[in-house]
Amino acid sequence: MVVADNQKRMSLDVIGQLEEVVESQPWNYTSWTKLIDQVVLKDKEEQVRSTFDKYLSIFKFDWSNYINFELNRGDFSRVEKLFSRCLPITTDVDICRTYVSYVRRVNDVITGGEKARSTVVSAFDFAANKVGVDLESHDLWKDYLDFFKSWTPSSSWEQQQKNDLIRKLYRRCLVIPTSKIETIWSEYTKWENDVSTPNSASKFIADLSTSYMEARSWNTEWHNVTKNSLRRRLLPKSPLNASDNTIDEQISLWYSWIDLEKKNSLNLQPHNLQNRIEYVYKRATSLLPFVPELWFRYVQYLLHQNGDTNRGICIELLNDSLVLNPESYLLTFQIAELLEREHAFAKAQHSFENLIKVLSDKHSRVKEEIETIKRNISESQGVNSKGSESSETKSASDDEDEQISPLIHFKEADALAILKLEDTLQELSKSVTLVYVKLMGLCKRSQGIKEVRSVFKQRKNFKSMGYELYVENALIEFYSDNRKTADKIFDLAMKTFGKNGAFLYSYLDYLILTNAIESLKVFFEVAVTSLLKEITSDREALQVSTINILDQRNKSQTLKQNEYYMKKIIRRYIDFAARFLELDTVLSLEKRYVQYFPESDQMSLFADRYKMEKYDVIARYDLGDKNAFAANLDDDEDDEEPEDIHPKKRRKTNSRDNYSPESAGSGKSSTSSNGVSVVPQKPQQVSQQHGFVGNKIYGLLQVLPNAGYFGPPPEHVFDSGKLVELFANVELPGET
Repeated sequence: MVVADNQKRMSLDVIGQLEEVVESQPWNYTSWTKLIDQVVLKDKEEQVRSTFDKYLSIFKFDWSNYINFELNRGDFSRVEKLFSRCLPITTDVDICRTYVSYVRRVNDVITGGEKARSTVVSAFDFAANKVGVDLESHDLWKDYLDFFKSWTPSSSWEQQQKNDLIRKLYRRCLVIPTSKIETIWSEYTKWENDVSTPNSASKFIADLSTSYMEARSWNTEWHNVTKNSLRRRLLPKSPLNASDNTIDEQISLWYSWIDLEKKNSLNLQPHNLQNRIEYVYKRATSLLPFVPELWFRYVQYLLHQNGDTNRGICIELLNDSLVLNPESYLLTFQIAELLEREHAFAKAQHSFENLIKVLSDKHSRVKEEIETIKRNISESQGVNSKGSESSETKSASDDEDEQISPLIHFKEADALAILKLEDTLQELSKSVTLVYVKLMGLCKRSQGIKEVRSVFKQRKNFKSMGYELYVENALIEFYSDNRKTADKIFDLAMKTFGKNGAFLYSYLDYLILTNAIESLKVFFEVAVTSLLKEITSDREALQVSTINILDQRNKSQTLKQNEYYMKKIIRRYIDFAARFLELDTVLSLEKRYVQYFPESDQMSLFADRYKMEKYDVIARYDLGDKNAFAANLDDDEDDEEPEDIHPKKRRKTNSRDNYSPESAGSGKSSTSSNGVSVVPQKPQQVSQQHGFVGNKIYGLLQVLPNAGYFGPPPEHVFDSGKLVELFANVELPGET
């Protein structure tokens, strides 16, 4: 009963629930808005202020609600403190109008006389200088004009002074393209004609008309380039999390506005032009704070204007942007470079470490989520899932025989959820590895090899570190004249990534780089043997119909990757041997390649040896591929897949099918005529429905022998005709 009451109380504690949400998701703008509404409704002053302070430590651009809360309570001392905090950084017209309204409220010009009027004018000037260039600032300018017009002069001299001030203000605002500039112009011409003689009025209006026409034309052009679709009030969200293209469209419109400003159609002086462009960037980052690209381009613009002077401002801007976008690689790398140029190496390193922590924590949460789903499914089926591991965390160096894991029947929704989470987990692992790699580069440039080694030791803090960290560290050691240390690092990595095709290819490249010919020969055999074993094992596992959908996807991915890198490793070695070793070695390697991959095109292998970089004369002149040169110009050699993975249109020959029970089901032999292992060919795609059949069927299929033991492949298929013949010839008891 007590537990039920607690649960009921928890469900009713909306504020507590929202506080938990913003604690775990501090950048959730919607939850913050709901929380603020709830605490304001509850009307506990200290709680409201505490909530606003936490909110504004993240969203530094949204002060209106807090200021209005204090204004409604009449606590002017707190209001003034808030204005002192927000006015230096704000670009919000409404906040500036609120500030002017407050100044007028506490400085009554009737009782305060000239001193109060001067204070109000100063407030208007401050606001106009701050946000007067905004297209939506017309109400601020109108307030300013109305304030002067409301002044009742006591003498003709004061009347003349009033007219001069109003005329000066009109001249100031009518050269700025506000959204209601035509209305202001109409009011100005009427006012000028009322207070001036006809000749003087015509002269004043003519003097201002040219600038006004330029501003009006600019206003028209602005509406055209922004397609009348730029939204000045928008719920902040990341384009990655948006359900539609609204954010992307708004980003494009802001860039169109910035491009229009850079054209300088208003013929502004450089300083004034820069102020307008900066203002647009400030508004864009305020309204779209979760778009790292905007912050990046804003900083780049400031650096382009005056890098040395603005570098400190840029660092401060990036610090603010990273509070809102702590997972941003773009902003982290940008601020790290600026700090490095300032020789603030410790701070630059700290920026990398902050990103690593954010990504590592996210990795842990995703991993826990996967384990929770699997644990719940296992418990519901009475199966122990502790022995199962995700493909992302399973060690590549585990040489122990795989045990048959408990059968878990995944519902389609659960399986798809886990697959999606595992993809996220792999992406996060690669991301953390990348940041560590770039951190080592920073340390090498700024502090030397000792600090690089310190970073490398931190790999133990993240259990899912990728092989790239080892490769990068080894290369840094090598280029620091520490060849033996580099060799040891690769040997260390072999213990963990000895079955990872991508790592093995990197190791091969390193041995070629260092001209370690004998080590290269030994390593090549080890790598090919290891990958061949993995490929064969995965092929056999995929043939077993009891494999669940998760294992099928993971093994399929591993198989595809290992096939690709095995081909790439052999072809890389063939290329090296063709250039620097003997022809007999080349021919032997090509023979093995064809034996491993019977479907490969031997002519492609031969032609590859006679390319110069990507200049393929055989493809162009002998095979008639007119696009051979042009197609290769944009390709990256490091990312190019072997020819036979995406073969060109060429004649193919059928390879022999040497039957053996071990190769049954693949349609290809697993052993060539000379005893060399052959990579089994891809079987037909197994229906994903096998992952959702009952456990009894799984159990039956597990104990059945491999289909290969029942004869050659043609005999594996069920022959219904023979079954009918069998039943037709059965002699039943009682038949005469």
